[in-house]
Amino acid sequence: MKKILYFTLLVVGLSVKGYADDKIKSEKKDAGVSYFAQNNFLSKYQNAQDVNWTVTPEFQKASFSLEGVKMAAFFDINGDFIATTQYVDASKLPARSKSRIQKLYKEYKIEEVVRYDLDAADESHFDLLTGKRFYNTVYFASLKNSDQKMVLKITPDGEVSFLKEL
Repeated sequence: MKKILYFTLLVVGLSVKGYADDKIKSEKKDAGVSYFAQNNFLSKYQNAQDVNWTVTPEFQKASFSLEGVKMAAFFDINGDFIATTQYVDASKLPARSKSRIQKLYKEYKIEEVVRYDLDAADESHFDLLTGKRFYNTVYFASLKNSDQKMVLKITPDGEVSFLKEL
């Protein structure tokens, strides 16, 4: 009789543990990357390699390499594509901006440049209400001298603006 009781307790215990393990696994799965983000990513970057996902309450980010270039693609919580970023060489900056940086920030050295590409049809558009031009591709360059570090925003037509000091 004792053997039957122990066996019954063992089966009940394993069943409860199995149910709890399944619940934890399903919660982790549900907290992951959305199906729509994965599908949108795969449709844009079929040849991507070394894909790693990061999910936050605000966005989903896929870090990957494409043809040897390290990139990151950002998606909103619904899985809609927001933008792509990638590190680029300073030589990729527009010629006009390079000469402006050399003139205005001659005591600084460019450390790194990040290209930021929004998902939009046109390369840029002009807002008649505000009188501002909005670009779908912009560059962010970090500059450093002996005691200061800063970030500049650079547009495709060569406009350079101070963004912040680090």
